[in-house]
Amino acid sequence: MTLVERQPLRHPLRLLVLVGGGLALVAVVGVCLFVWLGLFDVAATTGHSWPVAMLLHYTMERSVAVRAGDPPVPNLSDPRLIMRGGAHYASGCAPCHGAPGELASPIAQGMTPVPPGLYSAGRQFTPAELFWIVKHGVKMTAMPAWPAQERSDEIWAMVAFLRALPGYTTPAYAALTGWSGASFLQPSAAPSGFDPASCARCHGADGRGRDGAFPDIAGLDIATFVAALHGYRDGSRPSGFMQPVAAALSDEAMGEAANYYAALPRQAGSL
Repeated sequence: MTLVERQPLRHPLRLLVLVGGGLALVAVVGVCLFVWLGLFDVAATTGHSWPVAMLLHYTMERSVAVRAGDPPVPNLSDPRLIMRGGAHYASGCAPCHGAPGELASPIAQGMTPVPPGLYSAGRQFTPAELFWIVKHGVKMTAMPAWPAQERSDEIWAMVAFLRALPGYTTPAYAALTGWSGASFLQPSAAPSGFDPASCARCHGADGRGRDGAFPDIAGLDIATFVAALHGYRDGSRPSGFMQPVAAALSDEAMGEAANYYAALPRQAGSL
Protein backbone atom coordinates (compact mmCIF):
# COMPACT_ATOMS: atom_id res chain seq x y z
CA MET A 1 0.00 0.00 0.00
CA THR A 2 1.41 3.40 -0.98
CA LEU A 3 1.59 6.56 1.11
CA VAL A 4 -1.09 8.15 -1.06
CA GLU A 5 -3.46 5.27 -0.35
CA ARG A 6 -2.96 5.55 3.43
CA GLN A 7 -3.83 9.24 3.73
CA PRO A 8 -7.65 8.93 3.60
CA LEU A 9 -7.52 6.76 6.76
CA ARG A 10 -6.25 9.68 8.79
CA HIS A 11 -9.51 11.60 8.58
CA PRO A 12 -11.73 9.02 10.34
CA LEU A 13 -9.09 8.62 13.07
CA ARG A 14 -8.82 12.37 13.50
CA LEU A 15 -12.61 12.62 13.68
CA LEU A 16 -12.72 9.84 16.24
CA VAL A 17 -10.14 11.63 18.41
CA LEU A 18 -12.01 14.92 18.15
CA VAL A 19 -15.34 13.31 19.02
CA GLY A 20 -13.79 11.43 21.95
CA GLY A 21 -12.11 14.56 23.24
CA GLY A 22 -15.32 16.54 22.90
CA LEU A 23 -17.31 13.96 24.80
CA ALA A 24 -14.69 13.89 27.55
CA LEU A 25 -14.81 17.68 27.81
CA VAL A 26 -18.60 17.64 28.00
CA ALA A 27 -18.43 15.00 30.74
CA VAL A 28 -15.95 17.03 32.77
CA VAL A 29 -18.01 20.20 32.42
CA GLY A 30 -21.15 18.25 33.34
CA VAL A 31 -19.55 16.86 36.50
CA CYS A 32 -18.28 20.31 37.49
CA LEU A 33 -21.76 21.80 37.00
CA PHE A 34 -23.33 18.93 38.96
CA VAL A 35 -21.02 19.65 41.88
CA TRP A 36 -21.22 23.46 41.64
CA LEU A 37 -25.03 23.44 41.54
CA GLY A 38 -25.09 21.30 44.70
CA LEU A 39 -27.19 18.60 43.05
CA PHE A 40 -25.47 15.77 44.94
CA ASP A 41 -27.16 15.23 48.31
CA VAL A 42 -24.46 14.66 50.95
CA ALA A 43 -26.97 13.98 53.76
CA ALA A 44 -26.26 10.71 55.56
CA THR A 45 -30.02 10.19 55.87
CA THR A 46 -30.37 9.56 52.14
CA GLY A 47 -27.72 6.85 51.85
CA HIS A 48 -26.03 5.89 48.59
CA SER A 49 -27.90 4.62 45.57
CA TRP A 50 -27.12 0.97 44.89
CA PRO A 51 -24.94 1.68 41.82
CA VAL A 52 -22.84 4.15 43.82
CA ALA A 53 -22.65 1.79 46.79
CA MET A 54 -21.54 -1.08 44.56
CA LEU A 55 -18.97 1.09 42.79
CA LEU A 56 -17.50 2.38 46.05
CA HIS A 57 -17.32 -1.11 47.57
CA TYR A 58 -15.69 -2.59 44.47
CA THR A 59 -13.23 0.30 44.38
CA MET A 60 -12.31 -0.39 48.00
CA GLU A 61 -11.87 -4.13 47.38
CA ARG A 62 -9.62 -3.58 44.36
CA SER A 63 -7.60 -0.88 46.13
CA VAL A 64 -6.97 -3.17 49.09
CA ALA A 65 -6.13 -6.17 46.91
CA VAL A 66 -3.56 -4.18 44.92
CA ARG A 67 -1.87 -2.70 47.99
CA ALA A 68 -2.03 -5.52 50.54
CA GLY A 69 1.10 -7.28 49.29
CA ASP A 70 2.33 -10.51 50.84
CA PRO A 71 3.56 -9.78 54.38
CA PRO A 72 4.76 -12.60 56.67
CA VAL A 73 1.74 -13.88 58.57
CA PRO A 74 2.09 -15.02 62.20
CA ASN A 75 0.18 -17.95 63.69
CA LEU A 76 -3.35 -16.54 63.61
CA SER A 77 -4.65 -19.50 65.64
CA ASP A 78 -2.58 -18.51 68.68
CA PRO A 79 -5.12 -18.16 71.55
CA ARG A 80 -3.14 -15.32 73.11
CA LEU A 81 -3.14 -13.38 69.85
CA ILE A 82 -6.89 -13.91 69.47
CA MET A 83 -7.49 -12.82 73.08
CA ARG A 84 -5.49 -9.63 72.59
CA GLY A 85 -7.46 -8.76 69.47
CA GLY A 86 -10.78 -9.65 71.05
CA ALA A 87 -10.23 -7.48 74.10
CA HIS A 88 -9.58 -4.42 71.94
CA TYR A 89 -12.39 -5.30 69.53
CA ALA A 90 -14.89 -5.17 72.41
CA SER A 91 -13.94 -1.61 73.29
CA GLY A 92 -12.73 -0.15 70.01
CA CYS A 93 -14.69 -1.94 67.27
CA ALA A 94 -17.92 -3.44 68.64
CA PRO A 95 -19.63 -0.05 69.17
CA CYS A 96 -19.63 0.40 65.37
CA HIS A 97 -19.53 -3.15 64.01
CA GLY A 98 -21.45 -5.04 66.67
CA ALA A 99 -20.43 -8.28 68.37
CA PRO A 100 -21.98 -11.53 69.61
CA GLY A 101 -24.89 -10.43 71.79
CA GLU A 102 -24.25 -6.73 71.12
CA LEU A 103 -25.74 -4.54 68.41
CA ALA A 104 -23.86 -1.64 66.90
CA SER A 105 -24.70 1.70 68.47
CA PRO A 106 -27.53 3.81 67.00
CA ILE A 107 -24.91 6.41 66.05
CA ALA A 108 -23.04 3.88 63.94
CA GLN A 109 -26.26 2.65 62.34
CA GLY A 110 -26.94 6.24 61.21
CA MET A 111 -23.63 6.51 59.34
CA THR A 112 -23.29 6.38 55.55
CA PRO A 113 -22.04 3.87 54.72
CA VAL A 114 -23.21 1.87 57.74
CA PRO A 115 -20.23 0.04 59.29
CA PRO A 116 -20.65 -3.60 58.26
CA GLY A 117 -20.83 -6.59 60.55
CA LEU A 118 -17.48 -8.37 60.45
CA TYR A 119 -18.51 -12.00 60.82
CA SER A 120 -17.65 -12.72 57.18
CA ALA A 121 -14.54 -10.51 57.01
CA GLY A 122 -12.22 -13.49 57.44
CA ARG A 123 -13.74 -15.16 54.38
CA GLN A 124 -14.12 -12.04 52.26
CA PHE A 125 -10.53 -10.84 52.70
CA THR A 126 -7.17 -12.60 52.97
CA PRO A 127 -5.10 -12.10 56.16
CA ALA A 128 -2.86 -9.66 54.27
CA GLU A 129 -5.88 -7.65 53.12
CA LEU A 130 -7.38 -7.55 56.61
CA PHE A 131 -4.02 -6.40 57.95
CA TRP A 132 -3.93 -3.57 55.39
CA ILE A 133 -7.48 -2.44 56.17
CA VAL A 134 -6.93 -2.42 59.94
CA LYS A 135 -3.61 -0.63 59.54
CA HIS A 136 -4.60 2.04 57.02
CA GLY A 137 -8.35 2.42 57.45
CA VAL A 138 -10.68 3.34 54.59
CA LYS A 139 -11.25 6.84 53.23
CA MET A 140 -14.76 8.32 53.14
CA THR A 141 -15.95 5.94 55.84
CA ALA A 142 -15.66 6.05 59.63
CA MET A 143 -12.95 3.36 59.52
CA PRO A 144 -9.81 4.98 61.00
CA ALA A 145 -6.19 4.02 60.52
CA TRP A 146 -4.46 2.18 63.36
CA PRO A 147 -3.16 4.78 65.86
CA ALA A 148 0.26 3.13 66.15
CA GLN A 149 1.36 2.27 62.61
CA GLU A 150 4.56 0.59 63.79
CA ARG A 151 2.72 -1.93 65.99
CA SER A 152 2.23 -4.75 63.51
CA ASP A 153 1.84 -7.17 66.43
CA GLU A 154 -1.33 -5.39 67.56
CA ILE A 155 -2.72 -5.26 64.04
CA TRP A 156 -2.13 -8.99 63.55
CA ALA A 157 -3.95 -9.59 66.84
CA MET A 158 -6.98 -7.85 65.36
CA VAL A 159 -6.72 -9.96 62.21
CA ALA A 160 -6.51 -13.14 64.30
CA PHE A 161 -9.66 -12.23 66.21
CA LEU A 162 -11.61 -11.23 63.08
CA ARG A 163 -10.86 -14.62 61.55
CA ALA A 164 -12.00 -16.36 64.75
CA LEU A 165 -15.06 -14.15 65.34
CA PRO A 166 -17.66 -16.31 63.51
CA GLY A 167 -16.99 -19.18 65.94
CA TYR A 168 -17.84 -17.21 69.09
CA THR A 169 -21.14 -17.48 70.89
CA THR A 170 -22.22 -14.69 73.22
CA PRO A 171 -20.97 -16.49 76.39
CA ALA A 172 -17.65 -17.39 74.75
CA TYR A 173 -17.17 -13.82 73.54
CA ALA A 174 -17.96 -12.51 77.02
CA ALA A 175 -15.40 -14.85 78.58
CA LEU A 176 -12.74 -13.88 76.05
CA THR A 177 -13.21 -10.12 76.20
CA GLY A 178 -14.68 -9.45 79.64
CA TRP A 179 -17.75 -8.03 77.93
CA SER A 180 -20.57 -7.39 80.43
CA GLY A 181 -23.41 -6.16 78.23
CA ALA A 182 -22.52 -2.46 78.37
CA SER A 183 -20.33 -0.42 76.09
CA PHE A 184 -16.72 -0.15 77.23
CA LEU A 185 -16.79 3.47 76.04
CA GLN A 186 -19.26 4.59 78.70
CA PRO A 187 -17.87 6.91 81.39
CA SER A 188 -16.36 5.24 84.42
CA ALA A 189 -18.37 5.17 87.63
CA ALA A 190 -15.23 6.06 89.56
CA PRO A 191 -15.08 9.80 90.48
CA SER A 192 -11.50 10.13 89.25
CA GLY A 193 -12.04 8.20 86.04
CA PHE A 194 -9.97 5.15 87.10
CA ASP A 195 -11.89 1.90 87.28
CA PRO A 196 -9.89 -1.29 88.02
CA ALA A 197 -12.59 -3.37 86.33
CA SER A 198 -11.76 -1.76 82.99
CA CYS A 199 -8.08 -2.67 83.29
CA ALA A 200 -8.94 -6.17 84.47
CA ARG A 201 -10.54 -6.99 81.12
CA CYS A 202 -7.05 -7.24 79.66
CA HIS A 203 -4.63 -7.48 82.57
CA GLY A 204 -6.81 -9.63 84.82
CA ALA A 205 -8.10 -8.90 88.32
CA ASP A 206 -4.68 -9.89 89.68
CA GLY A 207 -2.84 -7.71 87.15
CA ARG A 208 -0.90 -10.66 85.75
CA GLY A 209 -1.96 -10.42 82.14
CA ARG A 210 -4.53 -13.18 81.57
CA ASP A 211 -2.51 -16.22 80.52
CA GLY A 212 0.35 -14.15 79.15
CA ALA A 213 -1.78 -12.40 76.52
CA PHE A 214 -1.14 -9.00 78.12
CA PRO A 215 1.70 -7.49 80.18
CA ASP A 216 1.98 -8.39 83.87
CA ILE A 217 1.53 -5.09 85.73
CA ALA A 218 1.02 -6.37 89.27
CA GLY A 219 3.52 -4.86 91.69
CA LEU A 220 4.96 -2.51 89.08
CA ASP A 221 6.59 0.49 90.73
CA ILE A 222 4.60 3.70 90.63
CA ALA A 223 7.06 5.84 88.68
CA THR A 224 7.42 3.26 85.90
CA PHE A 225 3.65 2.78 85.71
CA VAL A 226 2.89 6.50 85.46
CA ALA A 227 5.67 7.08 82.92
CA ALA A 228 4.25 4.30 80.73
CA LEU A 229 0.74 5.77 80.83
CA HIS A 230 2.05 9.23 79.98
CA GLY A 231 3.97 7.72 77.06
CA TYR A 232 0.85 6.00 75.78
CA ARG A 233 -1.18 9.20 76.13
CA ASP A 234 1.24 11.46 74.26
CA GLY A 235 2.15 8.82 71.65
CA SER A 236 5.84 8.54 72.55
CA ARG A 237 5.15 4.93 73.55
CA PRO A 238 3.16 3.64 70.56
CA SER A 239 0.21 1.33 71.18
CA GLY A 240 -3.14 1.26 69.45
CA PHE A 241 -4.44 -0.75 72.41
CA MET A 242 -3.30 1.56 75.19
CA GLN A 243 -3.40 5.02 73.62
CA PRO A 244 -7.23 5.35 73.73
CA VAL A 245 -7.23 4.10 77.33
CA ALA A 246 -4.50 6.45 78.51
CA ALA A 247 -6.01 9.40 76.63
CA ALA A 248 -9.16 9.06 78.73
CA LEU A 249 -7.26 9.17 82.06
CA SER A 250 -6.46 12.32 83.98
CA ASP A 251 -3.14 12.64 85.79
CA GLU A 252 -5.00 11.95 89.02
CA ALA A 253 -6.52 8.77 87.61
CA MET A 254 -3.09 7.63 86.40
CA GLY A 255 -1.71 8.09 89.89
CA GLU A 256 -4.56 6.09 91.40
CA ALA A 257 -4.04 3.31 88.88
CA ALA A 258 -0.31 3.23 89.62
CA ASN A 259 -0.92 3.01 93.36
CA TYR A 260 -3.57 0.31 92.90
CA TYR A 261 -1.36 -1.99 90.86
CA ALA A 262 1.79 -1.28 92.85
CA ALA A 263 -0.02 -2.71 95.88
CA LEU A 264 -0.76 -6.03 94.16
CA PRO A 265 1.68 -8.89 94.80
CA ARG A 266 4.36 -9.30 92.17
CA GLN A 267 4.62 -12.77 90.64
CA ALA A 268 7.96 -14.47 91.17
CA GLY A 269 10.13 -14.17 88.07
CA SER A 270 8.23 -11.25 86.56
CA LEU A 271 10.21 -8.47 84.93
